[in-house]
Amino acid sequence: MTTDAAVEYHPLDPDTLLDPYPVYASLRAAGAPVWSQKLDSWVLTSYRDCRQVLLDHENFAADWRRAGETVPDPALDVHTIDPPDHTAIYGVLANSLRDMASDGLAARTRDHIAAMLDERPDGPFNAITEFTEPLARWFIPEAIGVPPFDLTTVRPMAEAITQAMDSGLNPAAREPGVAAQRQLAAMIEDWVTGMDAGHPIRVLVANALAAGVPRHIAMNSLRTLVVNGFTAVPASLGNALNLLSRDPSLLADQLGSPEAIDRAPHEFFRYEAPIQGTTRLAVRDLEFNGVKVRRGQGMLMLFAAANRDPEQFDAPDTVRLDRWPNHHLTFGYGAHACTGSLLAHLLLRELLTVLVERGTTLKPAGPAVHKKLATVRTLAELPLELGK
Repeated sequence: MTTDAAVEYHPLDPDTLLDPYPVYASLRAAGAPVWSQKLDSWVLTSYRDCRQVLLDHENFAADWRRAGETVPDPALDVHTIDPPDHTAIYGVLANSLRDMASDGLAARTRDHIAAMLDERPDGPFNAITEFTEPLARWFIPEAIGVPPFDLTTVRPMAEAITQAMDSGLNPAAREPGVAAQRQLAAMIEDWVTGMDAGHPIRVLVANALAAGVPRHIAMNSLRTLVVNGFTAVPASLGNALNLLSRDPSLLADQLGSPEAIDRAPHEFFRYEAPIQGTTRLAVRDLEFNGVKVRRGQGMLMLFAAANRDPEQFDAPDTVRLDRWPNHHLTFGYGAHACTGSLLAHLLLRELLTVLVERGTTLKPAGPAVHKKLATVRTLAELPLELGK
């Protein structure tokens, strides 16, 4: 096994939380996957390696049952099953989300963002707790047509599920996460039961069942959209605002047309990926880029590292909002590419549109502080001041 203590990956180390990219560059310089005893996985940091694993579902499983693991039913969803079973639910979700990401939703989103900015009192504020998180938690129910979140009920479930994403580092988080998945899926079942037959979510579920998708997988896959309101969506907003506040030229000079604004979210997603990576398991013994991988071993693909790979991206540590094409891996690649990326893109695009149209400026009012999470790269504090 290729192991080098000098490039061992400790994702919750305070320095790594602050800036993981030097560590990622050191790992990538090894030229091959690096074995992490702590994570019981091969750590992949090059664009080529990550993309290869994402595209090879024959050898690398998102459905860990194929590698001999036991996976509880609440954890089975569009992200954790493989083709051919995966194909039907993925197609139904993708078609439904394309319909949801409408011009009408975009207009309602712009109006809501403008109202939030109008209601903002003068002076410094924490843009995470007072803007990006409330915006994301309004947007997801508005986009997918579920009731507004009752945060006293939904937030603890979402937080337990988010913590369970780091169960490789903290195994004790796994069971509470599975219990929360079960609770949230049951809540969504109640929502769906109470909807009219023509409601888009009822139609989505009916289409999934007609395509042969088991009902629990359909419900669990809807659950992943709800959890996005507490994970990738607010994370991507906060990460973008952090960058905009620290480089005023991004708003002032690089967003001069609707086309530029439409492309810009992809560069924010690439530069600071809200989801740092994900793991596949090898379903058989094989050799991969010079290392011997055994059945059941993890392949931790660090998308955030791949997105800064200089072999794929010119000047990868520079934000270029006009970078195009921009084949980042933030939302995966191939069969398991995240369908929810359509909504994340729409929300950030409309936020940028409003900021540009209003001539809003963002000024740091203190240091940004990251949450102590490995999988989701998201801020707990982002002190800002708004200006014009």
